[in-house]
Amino acid sequence: MDYSRHYSGRKFQDKLKNISGVGVLVEQAGMLYGLLRDPETPRWVKATCLGALGYLILPTDAVADVIPVAGYLDDAGMITAAIASLGTQWQQKQDRETTA
Repeated sequence: MDYSRHYSGRKFQDKLKNISGVGVLVEQAGMLYGLLRDPETPRWVKATCLGALGYLILPTDAVADVIPVAGYLDDAGMITAAIASLGTQWQQKQDRETTA
Protein backbone atom coordinates (compact mmCIF):
# COMPACT_ATOMS: atom_id res chain seq x y z
CA MET A 1 0.00 0.00 0.00
CA ASP A 2 1.13 3.52 -0.74
CA TYR A 3 0.64 5.84 2.22
CA SER A 4 2.76 8.64 0.79
CA ARG A 5 -0.14 10.99 0.16
CA HIS A 6 -1.18 10.69 3.83
CA TYR A 7 2.21 10.40 5.47
CA SER A 8 5.74 11.47 4.66
CA GLY A 9 8.97 11.97 6.52
CA ARG A 10 8.82 15.66 5.64
CA LYS A 11 5.36 16.10 7.21
CA PHE A 12 6.63 14.29 10.28
CA GLN A 13 9.68 16.56 10.57
CA ASP A 14 7.56 19.67 10.02
CA LYS A 15 5.20 18.59 12.79
CA LEU A 16 8.10 18.00 15.20
CA LYS A 17 9.43 21.50 14.52
CA ASN A 18 6.07 22.97 15.51
CA ILE A 19 5.93 21.12 18.83
CA SER A 20 9.60 21.10 19.79
CA GLY A 21 8.76 22.47 23.24
CA VAL A 22 7.00 19.23 24.12
CA GLY A 23 10.16 17.21 24.69
CA VAL A 24 8.78 13.84 25.74
CA LEU A 25 6.23 13.77 22.92
CA VAL A 26 8.93 14.63 20.40
CA GLU A 27 11.27 11.97 21.78
CA GLN A 28 8.60 9.28 21.73
CA ALA A 29 7.43 10.25 18.25
CA GLY A 30 11.04 10.02 17.12
CA MET A 31 11.30 6.52 18.55
CA LEU A 32 8.11 5.47 16.75
CA TYR A 33 9.53 6.93 13.55
CA GLY A 34 12.72 4.92 14.13
CA LEU A 35 10.68 1.73 14.53
CA LEU A 36 8.79 2.56 11.36
CA ARG A 37 12.01 2.98 9.37
CA ASP A 38 13.78 -0.08 10.82
CA PRO A 39 13.76 -2.96 8.31
CA GLU A 40 13.69 -5.49 11.18
CA THR A 41 10.41 -4.12 12.56
CA PRO A 42 7.40 -6.43 11.99
CA ARG A 43 4.63 -5.13 9.75
CA TRP A 44 2.04 -4.92 12.54
CA VAL A 45 4.42 -2.71 14.54
CA LYS A 46 4.99 -0.49 11.51
CA ALA A 47 1.22 -0.20 11.04
CA THR A 48 0.81 0.87 14.68
CA CYS A 49 3.61 3.43 14.32
CA LEU A 50 2.16 4.75 11.08
CA GLY A 51 -1.28 5.16 12.63
CA ALA A 52 0.02 7.02 15.68
CA LEU A 53 2.38 9.25 13.69
CA GLY A 54 -0.31 9.95 11.13
CA TYR A 55 -2.62 11.04 13.92
CA LEU A 56 0.12 13.30 15.28
CA ILE A 57 0.60 14.94 11.89
CA LEU A 58 -3.09 15.39 11.13
CA PRO A 59 -4.01 18.95 12.20
CA THR A 60 -7.75 18.24 12.35
CA ASP A 61 -7.83 15.24 14.68
CA ALA A 62 -10.11 14.84 17.72
CA VAL A 63 -8.88 18.11 19.25
CA ALA A 64 -7.46 20.60 16.74
CA ASP A 65 -3.77 21.33 17.25
CA VAL A 66 -4.36 25.08 17.14
CA ILE A 67 -5.98 24.89 20.59
CA PRO A 68 -3.19 25.59 23.10
CA VAL A 69 -2.19 22.60 25.25
CA ALA A 70 -5.38 20.59 24.63
CA GLY A 71 -4.50 20.35 20.95
CA TYR A 72 -1.51 18.19 21.76
CA LEU A 73 -2.95 16.22 24.68
CA ASP A 74 -4.88 13.90 22.37
CA ASP A 75 -1.75 13.50 20.22
CA ALA A 76 0.26 12.57 23.32
CA GLY A 77 -2.45 10.09 24.29
CA MET A 78 -2.29 8.44 20.88
CA ILE A 79 1.51 8.20 20.99
CA THR A 80 1.35 6.78 24.53
CA ALA A 81 -1.29 4.22 23.50
CA ALA A 82 0.83 3.13 20.55
CA ILE A 83 3.89 2.71 22.74
CA ALA A 84 1.91 0.74 25.32
CA SER A 85 0.57 -1.58 22.63
CA LEU A 86 4.05 -2.22 21.24
CA GLY A 87 5.46 -3.45 24.54
CA THR A 88 8.61 -5.50 23.89
CA GLN A 89 9.18 -4.02 20.43
CA TRP A 90 9.45 -0.59 22.04
CA GLN A 91 11.83 -1.83 24.73
CA GLN A 92 14.05 -3.61 22.21
CA LYS A 93 14.34 -0.43 20.13
CA GLN A 94 15.30 1.60 23.22
CA ASP A 95 17.89 -1.03 24.18
CA ARG A 96 19.43 -1.01 20.69
CA GLU A 97 19.72 2.78 20.71
CA THR A 98 21.21 2.83 24.20
CA THR A 99 23.98 0.38 23.27
CA ALA A 100 24.70 1.96 19.87
